[in-house]
Amino acid sequence: MTIASTRYDVAIIGGGINGASAAQHLSSAGYRVFLAEKDDFAEGATARSSRLLHCGLRHLANGASPGDLLKHPVRLFQSLKTVREDMAARDELVESIPGRLKPMTFCLPIYKQDIYRPWNMDIAFGLLRLAHPGGVALDYRRFRPNADDMPSLARHLRNGDQLAGMVTFREYIFDWPERIALDALADARRKGAELRNYTKVIRLERENNGWQLTLQDKSRVSASIVLNLSGAWIDEVSASAGSNSVAKCQPISGIHIALKLPIEFEGHGVFAFNRLAEPLYCLPWRDHHYVGLTRRPYSADPTNIAATDDEIDWLLSETNHCFPNLDLKRDDVLYSWAGVNPLTADPAEPLGSREIKIHDHAPDGLPDFFSVTAGPIMTHRRVARRLMERVRNRCEPSRPVSPAIYEAAPLSGDEFIFNAITENPNSLCDLMLRRLGYGWDLDQGRSKALHVAETVAPSLEWSTTRIEQEIDSYAKHVGEARRRPSTSRPDQETIG
Repeated sequence: MTIASTRYDVAIIGGGINGASAAQHLSSAGYRVFLAEKDDFAEGATARSSRLLHCGLRHLANGASPGDLLKHPVRLFQSLKTVREDMAARDELVESIPGRLKPMTFCLPIYKQDIYRPWNMDIAFGLLRLAHPGGVALDYRRFRPNADDMPSLARHLRNGDQLAGMVTFREYIFDWPERIALDALADARRKGAELRNYTKVIRLERENNGWQLTLQDKSRVSASIVLNLSGAWIDEVSASAGSNSVAKCQPISGIHIALKLPIEFEGHGVFAFNRLAEPLYCLPWRDHHYVGLTRRPYSADPTNIAATDDEIDWLLSETNHCFPNLDLKRDDVLYSWAGVNPLTADPAEPLGSREIKIHDHAPDGLPDFFSVTAGPIMTHRRVARRLMERVRNRCEPSRPVSPAIYEAAPLSGDEFIFNAITENPNSLCDLMLRRLGYGWDLDQGRSKALHVAETVAPSLEWSTTRIEQEIDSYAKHVGEARRRPSTSRPDQETIG
């Protein structure tokens, strides 16, 4: 497909959750939008995250002592501001897309040697509620050690005799973020946005007070403003526009492993700390759980990233440290996945800053060119609205305003499959993993792959040979990108 010489108000590079949300909000505000994604929509960090909707607790219980926070009032003020924004985002998402979120009981064990005391949690959750009163309930409870009504999963925790207590609260899992991005893109498309996946922008040039984008098929698109929302590729895209500024993004890799845990964990997640004093999340997902994550600087191409045996062994070891009774081994890993988080580059933080930052590249010689770093899933609407304000300061909309529609109509069975073919799938992988979500089942969708392929085959003009090729390709993909560890294991207790 070759696009005619059309002038758009805004060109968005990147079709993850932030690009999709920006396209939806800008189209709703009356802007003529073009979006290009070099791979499939929502295939990058959106599909590889922890999928957790944070209430903001991590900004208050971030590893620093309560006294240390009080000694740095500017830092405390920033933490409270972020908490308020996170609570507002949590409430908005739960209320507007309830069908895309799953509630769980989140458990936080507190040990006698921890820097936080149980009563510190009372204060923290009081602040969370004050940050956004009247919102979705937190259902906060605090349990004393050995309380009869403490969640039964406590028996799997390490050092039970050192347990000072446990707090529980209601949290949510995104089910699933790829679908939220595709729903946003569908709304943008209805409002006239031009959306293209598997379309790489190979060059950006300043022309006639705007930008000209050259696509991989040599066609060209013009736009007044460019939003670079390409995740871990942000600096690469900026360089293609002529920027030679310092890196804005610090890519950080992380992995997760899926496990089948005892019945006591059903409907419950656990927020613990590994031996590096970093968070370890154990989260319920459909009929199993997943555990994450690792954090390492990453400099290679993130496209085909996969968890290594060493990374899986390290995460298993840390999970066993937190839950020694589980005695997990490589054979217990159902599948894994790896991703790259595009955090904000900060010389003071080797693992990147979580500060969400909109970079105006005008000082780099790129006027009307913006990029975003460290935008997690839960803040995608906040990021989109902030970008929309930047756009409004430079460009008037050219179409009528139309309110954004966040929740798509629920579909199931073959109706769901048929609807998915309207969302630009290029392969069975696109369908199974992002449009239908079957790839997140316990068997990674293998039992449904043939039915899906045969159902869409007439519409996509797939022959019998093509169906077989797609099924083989899907099996190969999940076997590599979402691999199980090797069956043999080095004779050692701990990796890393």
